[in-house]
Amino acid sequence: MMIEQLQADDEKRARIFKALSEKKRIEIVRYLHTEPTRNSCGESGKAMGMDKSNVTYHLKIMNEAELIRVVRDGQNKKIYLVDDIFQMYLPGFLDSL
Repeated sequence: MMIEQLQADDEKRARIFKALSEKKRIEIVRYLHTEPTRNSCGESGKAMGMDKSNVTYHLKIMNEAELIRVVRDGQNKKIYLVDDIFQMYLPGFLDSL
């Protein structure tokens, strides 16, 4: 592998670990993994006792790390885990939740 590719992977890893360094974000990942059909921003925040601005902040960081994908569904936003990223960079992590 070329050095440039390794450096790009290291930057990606750093973003992922930074995103997962907050307990609430791990809770969001756990919720999305165990409740994949109840995945709107509102449902997620309500289930974890978080207000909308707090949920939005955490989702933004997770989205930047490409851990989640946010899709507009009418007036709602649906959140999905990006399983490929977890499998590539954190194999077994989701199963440990």
